[in-house]
Amino acid sequence: MKFSLTRPPDDGSTPRARGALGVRLTRLALAVAAVALLVTGSALNVAMHLLARDGLVTEATIQARMLAANLEAPIVFRDPRAAGEVLSSLDRSPGVERATVFDGGNRPLASYWRAEVHEEREGAAGDAQPNTERNDLATGVRLPASVAAAGMPAEQVGHRFAGDLLIVTERIEQARREIGRVRLEVPLAPLHARAWVFGGITVAAALCAMLLAYLLAVGVRRDVDVIERRLDDLAHLDPVTGLFNRHAAREHLVVYVDEARATGEGFTVATLDLDNFKAVNDTLGHHVGDEMLRLVAQRLRQVLPPGARAYRFGGDEFVVIVPGKAEGQAEVHPARIVRQALTGTVRVEGIEMRLGGSIGIARFPVDGAGADEVLLASDMAMYQAKAAGKNQVAVFHPGLREANEQQLRTESDLRTALRLGQLRLFYQPIIELATGHFVGAEALLRWEHPQRGLQLPAPLISVAERSGLIVQLGGWVLQEAARQQVVWRSVGLPPWPVAVNVSGRQLRGGRLLQQLDQALMRTGCRPDCLEIELTEHTLVEDVDDNIRLLARLRERGVRIAIDDFGTGLSSLAYLKRLPAAKLKIDRSFVRDLPTGRGDAAIVQAALSMAQALGLEVVAEGVETTEQHRMLHDMGCRYGQGYLYSPPLDAESFARWVQERLPAARTGPMRAAQGPVTKADA
Repeated sequence: MKFSLTRPPDDGSTPRARGALGVRLTRLALAVAAVALLVTGSALNVAMHLLARDGLVTEATIQARMLAANLEAPIVFRDPRAAGEVLSSLDRSPGVERATVFDGGNRPLASYWRAEVHEEREGAAGDAQPNTERNDLATGVRLPASVAAAGMPAEQVGHRFAGDLLIVTERIEQARREIGRVRLEVPLAPLHARAWVFGGITVAAALCAMLLAYLLAVGVRRDVDVIERRLDDLAHLDPVTGLFNRHAAREHLVVYVDEARATGEGFTVATLDLDNFKAVNDTLGHHVGDEMLRLVAQRLRQVLPPGARAYRFGGDEFVVIVPGKAEGQAEVHPARIVRQALTGTVRVEGIEMRLGGSIGIARFPVDGAGADEVLLASDMAMYQAKAAGKNQVAVFHPGLREANEQQLRTESDLRTALRLGQLRLFYQPIIELATGHFVGAEALLRWEHPQRGLQLPAPLISVAERSGLIVQLGGWVLQEAARQQVVWRSVGLPPWPVAVNVSGRQLRGGRLLQQLDQALMRTGCRPDCLEIELTEHTLVEDVDDNIRLLARLRERGVRIAIDDFGTGLSSLAYLKRLPAAKLKIDRSFVRDLPTGRGDAAIVQAALSMAQALGLEVVAEGVETTEQHRMLHDMGCRYGQGYLYSPPLDAESFARWVQERLPAARTGPMRAAQGPVTKADA
């Protein structure tokens, strides 16, 4: 199946044909207009017909009453001629076809037929039948012989409809006594004819209105088609690069899966995430970042083989789908295609930048049985490539899915541990190397798992960082360390500083300051009994904001330590700006002492720099007397490690301190470490 690279396909890869909405709206508008006109016109015709008929009844009734008033004398004197003269006044009322006067015995006295009606009936009868009517030429009154000879049945007073006639009967009274009746017969044919004419006019008007509605609907349909096309573009195309977006990719993947199952040929999905793109946006502006994205999209279009398509999933993430066999070519590895698009540099607004990206590869049906599964597998592989150092390629394997599932389980377990109180703090002492005096401690997190027992926090920490739970976890550690300090003071132990590790996420938005104030307020702990420890990597992000935050912590009486010193990227110019009081040399530089010359040089340099900046130094991971002796000889003042004590729970640590109270000292030295980094302590 062929797809355009500038617009989503209309041949089944999208759920509906373009313009279908406009067609439906046009048909709906015309149908509504037709029904409305039909109902309205029919109701109007019926109403007008009923009103006209009621008017005809009223008019005929008035005429009958007027005749009845004038026929009193002819009835009393039984004068047919006089009655005929009264009836002849109906010549001025063209609506009456026939009128008959009856005496008190209900016998016809006189009758009136309109002349043209009588002539039509005589012509229809022909010469075969003799004229049996008695006609008074002077009055125009005709009395049928049969009617004159015999009476007629009594006519009900009022009006009634008989076929195409309206019959109106009215009493002729003398002194409120009925002496006769007059009956008028009014044809309804003219009324019906007018109704048909009015109906025809209504139909013609309705057709004109329908034509006008159609023309308007066509115009609206064009506008709807334009809007629908625009909405379809917004739904399927990325506005920055012009590539298909995530929504279109999911629809196209379904088509690819169906075709692959039908033909037996698979396809490959490559997920690309540009490296260091955030730095471009933050330093050069989003307009430069957008231009870089457009250039990457243009390069992808140029290198894609026939049948392959590229998508932008948002941010700096792209997806490329390559069929198992390109047209007329051998299979082309998608990673090589994407690498080709990222080769070299791009120039944006006079700035030359080198492209790079982490690429994850997944194959259908090997790595996923459906569209979502293979896309997820490619995403997992991309994150694996990014974790391997960026600008790498990773191919999906089942272990990635297992690791991802394990991460989800760990995150769930961590939430449960926080909710059920399964976390514990252990404490490792910090020792003055020259005297062996105890001067402080570092709080280290442990997880008391209900099935697996006491666990080191290493699996939890990375998951907590990625999920954002590290903020809640760090707040708990601060409050628990402060609470334990108050408990120790209540049993008579002297105060000493407890160092708590802090995540970079806690620094954002001033959360750390809020958590510290809350911990101190809830527990009543003194601020100088807690120390905050951060890594170099944490501190180099948002430097100015971090310096202001740390300065506010120092104003509260809390001192700051830089943990894992030597593993980050800090410069002397940056370090001297920090309101820190202490450096902690990372255990990786202490481990190979005294034999490792390179490590010894690094430790000596760190000690010299700390002395120049007026900072205290703690060496982490001291495990042998040789390491202790060499660090002391190099001028390091404090140490921490298994040589002095492993991490202990709160009760055991209190006993350890009590046994060494004569050697304990709680002077100005303060150590800091915390919730989550000492997994191997």
